Amino acid sequence: MGGRRRGGRPHGYTALHGSAADVAVAGYTLGGGASFYGRKHGLASGSVLAVELVTADGSIVRCDAEHEPDLFWAVRGGGGSFGVVTAIELRLLPMADVYAGMLLWDRERAPEVCRAWVAWTKELPDSVTTSMRVMSFPPLPELPPFLSGRQLVVIDGAVLETDERAVELLAPLRALEPEMDTFARIPAPAMTEVHMDPPTPVAAVGEHAMLADVTDETVDALLGEVGPGTTSPLMFGEIRHLGGALGRPDPAGGAVSHLAGDYCAFCVAPTPAPEMVDPGVAASQRFVAALEPWANGRHSLNFTDTPGRVESGYDADTLARLRAVRRAVDPSGMFVANHPIG
Repeated sequence: MGGRRRGGRPHGYTALHGSAADVAVAGYTLGGGASFYGRKHGLASGSVLAVELVTADGSIVRCDAEHEPDLFWAVRGGGGSFGVVTAIELRLLPMADVYAGMLLWDRERAPEVCRAWVAWTKELPDSVTTSMRVMSFPPLPELPPFLSGRQLVVIDGAVLETDERAVELLAPLRALEPEMDTFARIPAPAMTEVHMDPPTPVAAVGEHAMLADVTDETVDALLGEVGPGTTSPLMFGEIRHLGGALGRPDPAGGAVSHLAGDYCAFCVAPTPAPEMVDPGVAASQRFVAALEPWANGRHSLNFTDTPGRVESGYDADTLARLRAVRRAVDPSGMFVANHPIG
């Protein structure tokens, strides 16, 4: 298929990329990497075929399933504690385009829409990966009119099905008559624009929790922080649907071969000025505290900037094995990752 032109793309392949185009490939992939294709195809780290890195003694090492298998296992989910990664070889998906997009309503519809999304996710096939966000935008002229100064509820993601089957699956949400509906067949590279992440890095703080389940009561708790009638420094409170292949351990996978939770909660507060940091942190902590009854105590380290979360990112046996590999390849502790293995 390499030379054929499919869907307007030169090769007809895509990777298990994330929702934001400005996130670096290595950190996202080697931290696990939860894609909008993930419920069907698993974590991005599971698509890694080989990694080249410079270790603490200056050696250039290529590791894969047959060469340096312990190191290969560790870097797929263990992050940056093992060396400077210079190359990653990935297994690609033969997919030039995807049925994807977003549905948007005014925030006043959030109680109805959020509950409908939760019920909808309970019966979905693994081919559907979506998120639900309650969002508040400042009145900025650089934002498009449908966002500027608006409070919204947004459902977005991908449906890896034929157009006809995708329309059938989305029907219960479309029956809620969204103000905007962009779901359609799009080129795979356009998928990084669907989630409306900023195209360049911005100053922000946030928090995260893995959730064992989401119910109507979870929705009530979330809306108590970011729903109609509330004011908050948070730009959004989000729940992503996990499960499927994202939740199934992969024996051939790395240190993170699955995510321990059926849903993931995430919130972000922009902090363009120093005085906005403390209120943003406090609001983020209130958000995850409100969802504590449904949290399982685990974290995806890709979703958290908070130091000291390593122990909750892995089970005890995995963390012990990671630390043993770390001692073997970097005994002096030369490399200090964002989430140090120890």
